[in-house]
Amino acid sequence: MTDIAMPFEAEVVHELPDDLAAAIGHVMVKYARLEHSLTMLIGLLLQLNKAEARIALREPRAADRLDIVLDLFAIKDIKIISDVTMLKSLVTESTSGRDLLAHGIWLKHPLNGDLYIRQTRGKWPKNLSRNQTVKRAVFPQSFPYSVNECRKTIQTINKALAAVASLGEELDKALQAFPERFREPSPVLNPLGIQNPRGN
Repeated sequence: MTDIAMPFEAEVVHELPDDLAAAIGHVMVKYARLEHSLTMLIGLLLQLNKAEARIALREPRAADRLDIVLDLFAIKDIKIISDVTMLKSLVTESTSGRDLLAHGIWLKHPLNGDLYIRQTRGKWPKNLSRNQTVKRAVFPQSFPYSVNECRKTIQTINKALAAVASLGEELDKALQAFPERFREPSPVLNPLGIQNPRGN
C-alpha cells in the first residue's frame, strides 16, 4: 500500500485497453439499472404511472432514491424485513465505484506502464497521509486500477440490485395485504404530453 501514496509524474491517457473499456461500460449499464430499479420502487409505492414517475422524480442520486423508498415504506406503515443498513452501504459503495469511473482521469505509470486512476473527490485515507487531512481536490490521489477492480464494483452493484429486488418483493406482498394504503395508478391520457395553448 505504501507505493500508492508516493507521488509521480505520469502521462494522462484517453485510450484504454478493450477489456477494461468493456468492463467500465458494464459498470455504467449495471449502475443505471440500479438507479432505475430504485425509481420504479418509488413509482410503485406512490402508484405513479411511468410517465408521472419520470416527470415528478427526475434523477436524484441513488442514495436519495433509496431514502425516498424507505420514507414511503415508513409512512405507509410497512415494516421492512430486509437489511436496510447493508442495502445503504451497497448503494453507497456502488455509487462511489461508478463515480470514480465516470469522473476519474487515467494515468500511465512512467516506469512500468500500469494504468492508474486519479481521484479528486473526498479526502485521502489517514493511513496514507500521515494522519493529516489531505483533500483530493488539492492533492489528487492516484492508484492502480484494472479489470479486476471493475469486476469488484460490478459484484457490489449486483448485490445492491438483489437487495433492491428483495425490497420489491416485500412491496408486492404489502400491495396484496394492504390494498387500501395504495391508490390506483392514473392512466396516461396524453402520451406525448403535448401542452395546449391557454384558452384552447
